Amino acid sequence: MAKHLDKLDAIKVKNLRFDINGAKKQRHPDGGGLYLLIDESEAKYWRMDYRRPISKKPNTLALGTYPTISLKDARLKRDEYKRMLAEGIDPAEYRNNKKREQLQNLENTFGKFAAEWLELRKLENKVDSETVRKLNKDILPFIGEMPVTSLTVEQLERDVTQALVKRNALESARRVKSIINMVLRLPLKRRIITYNPAPDITLPTPTKGNHNAIIDEKDLSTLLQKIWRLTKDFPRARVRTELALKLSAYIFQRPGEVRGLLWESVDFEKRCLTFKASKTHQAHLVPLSRQAFDILKELEELRTTSKYVFPSIKKPTECISEDTLRQALNRLGYRGLHTTHGFRATARTLLGEEIEYRIDIIEHQLAHTVKDPNGTAYNRTKFFRRRRQLMQLWADYLDTLRQGGDVSIFKPKEEDEQLEDDENIIVFPQMNQVVKKASIT
Repeated sequence: MAKHLDKLDAIKVKNLRFDINGAKKQRHPDGGGLYLLIDESEAKYWRMDYRRPISKKPNTLALGTYPTISLKDARLKRDEYKRMLAEGIDPAEYRNNKKREQLQNLENTFGKFAAEWLELRKLENKVDSETVRKLNKDILPFIGEMPVTSLTVEQLERDVTQALVKRNALESARRVKSIINMVLRLPLKRRIITYNPAPDITLPTPTKGNHNAIIDEKDLSTLLQKIWRLTKDFPRARVRTELALKLSAYIFQRPGEVRGLLWESVDFEKRCLTFKASKTHQAHLVPLSRQAFDILKELEELRTTSKYVFPSIKKPTECISEDTLRQALNRLGYRGLHTTHGFRATARTLLGEEIEYRIDIIEHQLAHTVKDPNGTAYNRTKFFRRRRQLMQLWADYLDTLRQGGDVSIFKPKEEDEQLEDDENIIVFPQMNQVVKKASIT
């Protein structure tokens, strides 16, 4: 005859008390291996006995305590685990694996992979001062502690990129999206995540492009005049901001290279800057015109303990942000018309089309990849003498333009163009020189 089991009910579970004449731990079964265990402290624990699917050894699962886990909840857990046992799954091993997975997820934060990604880039000798700044300012404060397994497109847009879009920092938003994407490739490759949400982040497309530039001489003259009056017209603007814009115009390097310029990169004796170009990651030389040299000397008088020529006022360990210069140009009335990156397009266009300087020399000074007839790419020292002449000519041209002078002196003359037809003559109109080929070395 089968043994009768008096199952538990909600009222019985609530009223059960420890029997002082009984065992130290007293079991009250409910069937299917489930029982309520009561100890001397009157605490009530749900337990489930079962045999492991492979070894058939007895084992006990803790299902929680009463009243946090009700009788109904305990029965649901028991039924779930019995289904696992029917499929040959050990519920204890399943729970342990689940806990390990959850712990790993908590450890596998975005910040952890961001740090690892930066270390990998250091091994590749990549320049990351701006990337580190964006991580620390625009990304890590919002998702740095989050497990990569929990990141979604909607959350990345809400917590990270939308703030940049709202302040019209579309280029920053694009760069931040790219950084997140590159970081998440690490856990994706290791199958910690099965989907990288970063590429699906939606950003508005600027109607006029991200690097708008003024290339008309009259408009450029007005822009330069406004930059040179920035701190006078806007007393709250910082002197370093004005000097950063002036230097950007004179040397036309990438904005991150100007903002992130280190004092160790400035060679006053040789009158040049030396740093790694942010795009090619190759050593780059920038000859300093007299004007650019004077600006750096003025900045040297303002020098602090920061390693940066243009340190952040809030965090001297960082350089000024791209927003600082962009907002300065916006304040001058050039929102959507000109960017700090636009100084490169300005120089490239006017030097090439108006002054008619040799394009390959301009391209070298822009740190672009330039193939010569031998297939050689960018060389930091190539055309260095001519590039020094180029930078002085450009600075003089900008000053003349800003002061309302006659810039035609920097441009080819009609008689120069006629002389170019003579195969024995080469004309350098931008240098006001006409020389015979035989004399060129």
